[in-house]
Amino acid sequence: MPEINRFAIVSAAIMLAFALTQLISFPARSLAFSLLGIQLDFTLDFNTVITLLTAALAAVGMDWLILSHPDKDQYNTRWAFVRHWIMPVLTSLVIGIALNAFTGENLWWVVFLLGSLLLMAVFIAEYNVVPSEGIRHPLARIGLTALSFALFLLLVITLYSVNLRLYLRLPLLGLGALMVISRSIYLRIGRWELLWSIVNSLILSEIAVGFHYLPLPPIQIGLYLVGIAYALTSMVTAIKEDRKRWAFWGEPAVMILIMLLLVLIWG
Repeated sequence: MPEINRFAIVSAAIMLAFALTQLISFPARSLAFSLLGIQLDFTLDFNTVITLLTAALAAVGMDWLILSHPDKDQYNTRWAFVRHWIMPVLTSLVIGIALNAFTGENLWWVVFLLGSLLLMAVFIAEYNVVPSEGIRHPLARIGLTALSFALFLLLVITLYSVNLRLYLRLPLLGLGALMVISRSIYLRIGRWELLWSIVNSLILSEIAVGFHYLPLPPIQIGLYLVGIAYALTSMVTAIKEDRKRWAFWGEPAVMILIMLLLVLIWG
């Protein structure tokens, strides 16, 4: 476990900021500009500001938690801590977007409670994948990978559940895919593969554009995209580990099959 006082302060500060959106607000401001002849309109409100601020707070808070880790000296520079910011930042963004979608509804408090537990789980998992020879590291790595794709699933479902224009939905999906895929590849092979991560996130974004125009339920779209994202991540890992034949195709094929079965169940 992280140092309990720091862990409690960071978690409470972020969730308190989200809770304030139920008490404080300011009139939404419309921002509009033209890009390449396309008129783009954005709305800036208190919820959006809080979501961005909590994402920054999650990164700073994770950095502060790592400073209390006994193995932090294994890092050569403080910039190495950045790898541990990715999932807390994504978690805060997903929670913020989900809370914005349910503003004014009773379900808001359910999302708030589950989001709090999810955020704390991510902090604990990231803390346990700091370089260490302890037995918890492999378990934390598996758990953090699972949490990463669960977060991406929640992000996709939320974005397709609210009425967003494609030029707003696509960058959020692409950024989420890039964060999840790059972090998952690093957890698997121990090094960054930025080019592969960008290519895979672009592939996923192209597929997401097609789903934007299909009359499918958000949960089915989420399952499709998560299955594809996991399969792409597995294939990159297989390439880097020089796997052959069934060792190469087995994991991606099984994951795609599982997601298809889940889609049929939910359909």
